[in-house]
Amino acid sequence: MLKVMDRDDRNQRARDVSVITGATHIGQVEDYIRALSAIELSSCERDMLRAHAKAPGREITGLELAETVGHFGCRMGLKKYGRLAAKISTAAGLPICQTDVSDYLAAIFTLADGKQSDGEDWNWVMHEQVAGAMENLGLV
Repeated sequence: MLKVMDRDDRNQRARDVSVITGATHIGQVEDYIRALSAIELSSCERDMLRAHAKAPGREITGLELAETVGHFGCRMGLKKYGRLAAKISTAAGLPICQTDVSDYLAAIFTLADGKQSDGEDWNWVMHEQVAGAMENLGLV
């Protein structure tokens, strides 16, 4: 079960969206455009985002994310992607999800819906809003 906490009172817009969608940690296309324009993306971060956006059905695993940037193991891929998601979340002014998973996994919910697989890996489906922002910015 996800529980969402607001970072501060500046984010009235995210709270308004939650009334409609029930998920304040998911921004609108404009939020992601603003965030992706404001942060500096390393080549690894850009590659991970592109791989996720271009994956069939925009679904990818932590292992696939790790392999995208030349690392082994799903945990490394998820940690790197989680750090990127936290950067994007902060730049977009989106609230943080509190879950019973690690901080880096919780941050990824800003970019995608996730479901744990049989092991320690996860399957992630990128939110339409993130994909739309990336397309708008020419990142895919």
